[in-house]
Amino acid sequence: MTDVAIGPVDAAALRAAIPELAALLVDAVDGGAGVNFTAPLDPEVAADWWTARIPLVESGIVTPIFARDPDADHLVGVVLIIRATQQNGPHRADISKLLVHSSARRRGIARDLMATAESVARADGRWLLVLDTETGSPADSAYRALGWTPVGTIPAYALRTDGVPGPATFFYKDLR
Repeated sequence: MTDVAIGPVDAAALRAAIPELAALLVDAVDGGAGVNFTAPLDPEVAADWWTARIPLVESGIVTPIFARDPDADHLVGVVLIIRATQQNGPHRADISKLLVHSSARRRGIARDLMATAESVARADGRWLLVLDTETGSPADSAYRALGWTPVGTIPAYALRTDGVPGPATFFYKDLR
């Protein structure tokens, strides 16, 4: 395990962390991460995106999992579990926004965030997890190393941070 505190948080904690979450998202986009935004990402746009998640957390659809450095008392990582709401999907969830601040990488934080997300999902009866990421990215390699199964690639799926269309690979993991 890492030297950070990792665990799920409620809507109040998410709300309180909006400035840190916005900075984390801006850092990821500045570093080229394919996380739904193009560069440069305005910090206000990032903050608004996180703020829009609050009702989803309150409803139980989304669970944020934070990685907080207890020594410096700041947020260094996050991942979201997004539960399927369809009647035929009570066993399924998406994993989204796995972000680790560039100053905190290579410490196993992403691995531990994902392990915690899997544990929380499993405890909630969500045994089939899905996600997508930019093909060939460091995240693509990380998900493969964490035992995720690639199921296909869609060319020109999303704009990369530089605004050029790039491919995305879709993954799943069966937790049973």
